[in-house]
Amino acid sequence: MARESALTKLQKESIEINKFIFHIISKEEDEPIYLDEITLTTEQKKFFKNRISEVAEGTQYTFKTKEFNTLSKLCKELNIDDATFIHTSKEICSNFKSYHKGGMSDGAFIISTFDMLDKDDSVISLIALIKMDHKKVLEYIYSDDENNRQVQLREIAKSFIESKEAMQKVAIIDVADEFQWDILAKERGKSEGITDYFESFLNALEKDTPSSLTIKTVKEVSKWARLNSEKLKDIPELNDKTSDFSSYIKNRAIKFLKSNDGVTFNSDNFYSHILHNDSFTPDSKSKIDTLQINLKEHFIDKGIEGQVFVSRPNSITPTVSKTKKKTEEGVIIEWQGDAVDNGILIEEINNKKIITITTSNLETIEK
Repeated sequence: MARESALTKLQKESIEINKFIFHIISKEEDEPIYLDEITLTTEQKKFFKNRISEVAEGTQYTFKTKEFNTLSKLCKELNIDDATFIHTSKEICSNFKSYHKGGMSDGAFIISTFDMLDKDDSVISLIALIKMDHKKVLEYIYSDDENNRQVQLREIAKSFIESKEAMQKVAIIDVADEFQWDILAKERGKSEGITDYFESFLNALEKDTPSSLTIKTVKEVSKWARLNSEKLKDIPELNDKTSDFSSYIKNRAIKFLKSNDGVTFNSDNFYSHILHNDSFTPDSKSKIDTLQINLKEHFIDKGIEGQVFVSRPNSITPTVSKTKKKTEEGVIIEWQGDAVDNGILIEEINNKKIITITTSNLETIEK
């Protein structure tokens, strides 16, 4: 089954570059300057592997009408053989430049195929398309004869090695249906999504909207809390705060998203907020750290971790934020927020759930 997640840490660390070329884009030229061969040293391969790994996250997209999508078809041809790779890379670069109607900075358009290992040691093959600012990135010389343009890379500027700022546009493309998304796309200076012309070049649609990802975040953290309630209960500092971890964790998630309305979602800050990652005994802190890793893995698996989106808490409806429980006897209890804040205490004694509701008034609801 296709994975919903973005790229995991294991996958990114195992990236190995197979084929690699770049072509030079200049605003002064109608067509790119096409190169036919690039020789990468071991250090330069490592450099580009690290750059691909660093940017292998972003907004998830799916190709429009995939079977007729020009870019999808061209990307599939990149893996045929070396000669087809070079020819196809030139066509992809030309298409990219043709979609840019406004001002364009000079740069290098990189096309690369790469492999990475999955957790079962199976190999996943993907494609990276990267537009870089070559003034900050590369110094290169190329020999120009009628038959073959070859390029040698000179020393790469140290300022770029320490920064992602030279990465202008990135698309990681899956043409083998390994993932539920077709493209992970990211653009410098954009808190979410990509520019219209880059989206037109990809001929793609966002797989998830910021609103749907905001709702999904709340639902999945609540589900995770239910699955890990016994582990959460084993932490005294948390056990003192609530008697129902699902509603408590969900409520903290909603508060975090509301306080970061319109801000790019930061998963690490989210995990720390959810689990009160402070003021614990050493034993509890160790358990919290383990749970935080577990929560991150859950979000990776569900395709939230690694996505770039802006929080939209106004999309969280009462139906999403409400906690609803049903007893074996058919009694339904529902509330907003944490159980304790609503006067609801849920205890377990002799394998029985004892539910205590404290209220100043009780009304009969007529149908």
